[in-house]
Amino acid sequence: MAVLTSTDVRQKNLLEDYAPQVGVYDELLDAQGQPRSGWQTFCRQLGELAPGEFARRWDQAQSLLHENGIAYGAYGDSENPLRPWVVDPLPLLIAAEAWERVAKGLAQRARLMDRLLADLYGPQTLINRRVLPADLMFRHPGFLRAYHGQRPAGNRFLTCYAADLARGSDGQWRVLADRTEAPSGLGFALENRIVVSRMLPDVFHRCQVERLAPHFIALHQALAESAPQHRENPRIVLLSQGPGTSNYFEDAYLARYLGYTLVEAGDLAVRNGQVMLKTLGGLLSVDVVFRRPNSEHCDPLELASDASSGIVGLLQAARERTVTIANTLGAGLVESPGFMAYLPACCQELLREDLLLLSVPTWWCGDPASKSHVLDHLDELTIRRAYRTRGQDLPFHRQLQSWSKDELAAAIRRSPHAFVAQQRIDRSAAPVWSDGGLKPQRIALRSYAVATPEGFEVMQGGLVRVSQSSRPLDLSILSGEGSKDAWIVSQQPVSPISLLQTQPQTVELRRSGAELPSRVADNLYWLGRHIERSEAAARLLRTTILRLTSETEFEQLPELPMLLRALAEQGQIEPGYVVQGISVPLPDLRRSLPTSVLDQHQVGSLRFTVGQLFRAATLVRDRISTDSWRIISRIDQHFRPWPRYAGVDLTDLLTMLDQMIIDLAAFSGMVMESMTRGNIWRFLDLGRRLERALQVICLARSALEHARELTGPVLETLLEVADSLMTYRGRYLASLQLGPVIDLLLTDDTNPRSLAYQLVVLAEHVERLPRDHSQPLLALDQRLAIGLLHDIRMIDVPMLADLHARGQSAPLVELLTALEERLPKLSDAINHQYLIHAGPAQQMTEIRMETPT
Repeated sequence: MAVLTSTDVRQKNLLEDYAPQVGVYDELLDAQGQPRSGWQTFCRQLGELAPGEFARRWDQAQSLLHENGIAYGAYGDSENPLRPWVVDPLPLLIAAEAWERVAKGLAQRARLMDRLLADLYGPQTLINRRVLPADLMFRHPGFLRAYHGQRPAGNRFLTCYAADLARGSDGQWRVLADRTEAPSGLGFALENRIVVSRMLPDVFHRCQVERLAPHFIALHQALAESAPQHRENPRIVLLSQGPGTSNYFEDAYLARYLGYTLVEAGDLAVRNGQVMLKTLGGLLSVDVVFRRPNSEHCDPLELASDASSGIVGLLQAARERTVTIANTLGAGLVESPGFMAYLPACCQELLREDLLLLSVPTWWCGDPASKSHVLDHLDELTIRRAYRTRGQDLPFHRQLQSWSKDELAAAIRRSPHAFVAQQRIDRSAAPVWSDGGLKPQRIALRSYAVATPEGFEVMQGGLVRVSQSSRPLDLSILSGEGSKDAWIVSQQPVSPISLLQTQPQTVELRRSGAELPSRVADNLYWLGRHIERSEAAARLLRTTILRLTSETEFEQLPELPMLLRALAEQGQIEPGYVVQGISVPLPDLRRSLPTSVLDQHQVGSLRFTVGQLFRAATLVRDRISTDSWRIISRIDQHFRPWPRYAGVDLTDLLTMLDQMIIDLAAFSGMVMESMTRGNIWRFLDLGRRLERALQVICLARSALEHARELTGPVLETLLEVADSLMTYRGRYLASLQLGPVIDLLLTDDTNPRSLAYQLVVLAEHVERLPRDHSQPLLALDQRLAIGLLHDIRMIDVPMLADLHARGQSAPLVELLTALEERLPKLSDAINHQYLIHAGPAQQMTEIRMETPT
């Protein structure tokens, strides 16, 4: 009798409660209940983990996902526009020899789709020879005249291809859907790999898992080689639909990983037939657009008249071959299910080969014989829309669910060309970690292929989608599906590989990165402003709460009126607390302050400002470091009302404010020590300095406009809120006088918290901004910055302090008010000069970056 080792016992404990579904192909266990090929090493390595170790590591992995703020949105699901990304810790394992056959079929299928597009937008031999029904083609709402005339490099219409695969009860993989428009999920597949491999590093290496990096290297090369004139270092941009769309996280993630500039339609313009990128310094020519939006949203001049975004003239630029668009506009035509019924015949006609990887059996109801078959077997089939438009299928599926069988049959008879039927496939199941154990759930696999000179290269892995039922994938999205990583397990050792490989050609040395689009500079500027606004509010609130929770009676706190005025001006409390005095309302303020501060709907509240800060960071996620993003994400996650809202009191709020101030200091440290001093840093710091200057003025004016209140405690509080109390004590010991306080907070340009320091830095930033240096006169932003700095340097501190001591506070308050009115004018001048990125073409200078020979 065999003796079980401790590892065998642990493995048995892991698997003993796993019960495969009856009649469903199980990816982990075979019919005898043993791990399948490719899973043995994984199960053995997993069994060596100590009890509870797997769950502990998974908790850490979930924290990483939470910190990274990974989210997605389901197309057409307006009720839940954004959801946290769900990853299962157990990957799907496929043996390399089994995957090789699938990959060969996927590569052939990608070639077929590419040739199919070339034929349909070209000679249309498939229609002429009646391989494809003419009705199927010409009734397609996406078959538009505007897409004709494009001549992509090498006649290659597809750069990227994806297919959704499922394994039936017979163990064979079949294609559920082809994706040729702008296949999504690459970024999520990469993130899944990073999370799961980091969670199980030893298991990952000992299982000899094929890497994903070769696919992204091939993608990088394919896009570079597709550039017109074959420039050695072409400018490639990743075109996104922007924040709030379902794939924005992935767009930003891919742009960062691949090293491309993330742009939106408003960042691009067509000038003289050339696509140009709008930057701070002018227009830069673009060679390749790696697009993510649907084709119909890319050029409002020639395509959908209701398109709210797009680049006017993009299609004509593509026809003139001054820019490459990947995938070619109109490529989504062939991902409609109606074509799947005819792919075997198309493969024979175009490639002279048998189709290696079959689709799920499909019938287009526009064919009379197929329509009769569908109507006779309606209970056994899944009905779908024949013509797919990416992102618009869910409403149609919901409508189908609401129809009775008779209503559905009547609809098919009325418009047979609009429907296809597909055989229902009982998708395979794989183990999912749930409630401390393994449970089977249905899976589908999306794999990817990228064009190469030799054909198409298939990713060694993919994105696994998990759902509790075997319903169509479009419907399972609504039930909150999860995902898995896919491991292709090799019999041979796998060499590590990175996207950052040494390139053979010489690269010109530079002191800056990619040119900065005006829209991005605008978002960075406002990120800086919201950072400073949040810190100023947090420091003011902390100082106020320390007074409200002290042992001292309210009447004995002379600094309290000044603090309340500042809070009311910021919008943290109602102005009534200041107007009515402090004798009665203060006990109410102690109870209401947490609610007011944490109210995300109250404009001006700290929670509202943090929300604006998080949104601004989201808009420039591809421009800030991962650590910086995590800091901002943590601030947003932690500074929220607790589930038991009423449980937050002043002590709890004080703890939250302390943590926020620490996190904001950490972000400032990252900016100071890690950001290169280019325009990205400059516009972020411009926003910070301008906002800090405004906050210092507001704080000083709240104290100085009431001369009789300027006692020692008020001056000490003023220094505390401005984070300058230690500096003052180091200089002047315990003596608190108005003159030194004014100097330290307003005119001392060695104090990083003073108004003068902000104006010095602002003047330096403005002077270094891109501008036409041939102009003889200073620009408006330069004049304003210099004027503000001059005014603050000309202050006679002793004289103003003496006047203030004699009750004449007006001169100093008037000066602060004048500065407060002029700072927004500087902001407006910078915005008008640099951040209005949709201005007339004549205001922008074209910059041509030629590759050195």
